[in-house]
Amino acid sequence: MQYLDNRGFAAPLRSLLARILFARPSRRLGRNALIAAALSITATVAAALTPTLFTSRFNDSTEVDTSVLGTRIPLVLVHGLGGSAEGWESFLRAYDRNPSWRSAFKPYSFQYSTSQSEVDADPNAPRTLTALGAALRDAMQGFYDKPAAAPDFGFGNKRVLVLAHSMGGLVARSMMQEYAFRDGQRGGQKVLHLITLGTPHHGTPLANAGISLGYQTIADLSGTYAGFLKDVTWTNYDGLNMAGRLCNDWLARLNNYAPSTGATYGNCGAIPASPLPGYYEKIIAYGASDLQDRDFPSGDIGVYKPGSDLSSYWFPHELLLNGLSRPYPNDGIVPFASAQFNGAALWQRAEAFACDHRYLKNGYPEFVRTATATYTDVAFCAATNNAAPYPSGTPDGFAVSGSIFGGPAGIIQTITTASEVERVFDWTEQAHAALLQPAGATTEISGGGFYYRYYPGTQAFLGVLGGNVYFLGAASNNLIVYLGTLADFLGAAQSSGF
Repeated sequence: MQYLDNRGFAAPLRSLLARILFARPSRRLGRNALIAAALSITATVAAALTPTLFTSRFNDSTEVDTSVLGTRIPLVLVHGLGGSAEGWESFLRAYDRNPSWRSAFKPYSFQYSTSQSEVDADPNAPRTLTALGAALRDAMQGFYDKPAAAPDFGFGNKRVLVLAHSMGGLVARSMMQEYAFRDGQRGGQKVLHLITLGTPHHGTPLANAGISLGYQTIADLSGTYAGFLKDVTWTNYDGLNMAGRLCNDWLARLNNYAPSTGATYGNCGAIPASPLPGYYEKIIAYGASDLQDRDFPSGDIGVYKPGSDLSSYWFPHELLLNGLSRPYPNDGIVPFASAQFNGAALWQRAEAFACDHRYLKNGYPEFVRTATATYTDVAFCAATNNAAPYPSGTPDGFAVSGSIFGGPAGIIQTITTASEVERVFDWTEQAHAALLQPAGATTEISGGGFYYRYYPGTQAFLGVLGGNVYFLGAASNNLIVYLGTLADFLGAAQSSGF
């Protein structure tokens, strides 16, 4: 935010933030409300005490999609700290208005308590992120146990995609890395992709600041459960040792699965590598490096968007950018490097431009003035820098073009491709059963955008790369053979009911 430097605020601000962060307790209380606002990611708190997975509903309680899952893929939505399943409303409304989305996937929402009062009131409520990971596994297992037909809408034997916001990404990673399902498959084997929006994969120094300024006090002010803050403190992966010399050993271990060979995480010291897979290659990590400036309607024709909420995000954004020993571009809550999980070998890193932490998930209202109409719609964060706003074209519509969801190579394209790959694999197993044994192999992912299944009975591979289908096995003299395009195979699969 260059205007701070232009006004001469940057240097005094850096000094002020340093005093706040490292001050004695008696001098901290005047800043608690500001940090509390930073740590309270959304205003809505979860309504359910027991972690629950359900077919997604709009906030008026009506079902988003009453159709059976059929040939589509399940998409599991996981909210973060201070949030609830209600925060996906804009995304679900966009889903409802886009037939191509509805033909590719069906949304399911995972709800759990993050408020201090609800967790305190329920002795069985999960109190750590690893406990929430187990709860997500249990909830998903319930859908694997249910019939796929209505009214149960179970998953059958399908892999899922997970779309998670903020701390929800760590809940999903715990499920994938730390837990197994009843059939012996690990959580990560059930997931084709984990797409994270502003997830603190390396933690966030704001959590350390909150604990330093009064752990329980700040949690009470923000309304979120204090115990979750420890699990999102900075891992010191880059050598930044925060005040209080805290060690987030749980997250450091979660970040040190195979193929890592061990690493040193600041105050945590040496963290041994785990022999278990981390499934990092399945992660698509979105982050934002700056807040969104406000467009003030001038009466001219155009599209105007709101800026970030200064009361919630200005202070923590500047703390991370100018108040520490090194600058951390951020979305107002999570450093960009943490949201993009720097250092891990991922499927993809992506950026949402000029967009704060809340907008990554919720979208934002967009004021549109044309020559013939004036209306407000909902837009989502831009997928390209300095992208022109894309109005929906209709009052109360949902603008997705050019956004992280609807833009080229965006989130919906990834979901659609994964859904098509699964349908093609399932059909090919049946159409060419003699070559692909045993059926029902797990879809795996490799670098460079490669989906594949391995069939040990026939020692064969079936793969998709770049929109093309390939085979390798004894029937091809162990040579990679091009079989055709994904589109051609999809047409054949659709005609056979897949």
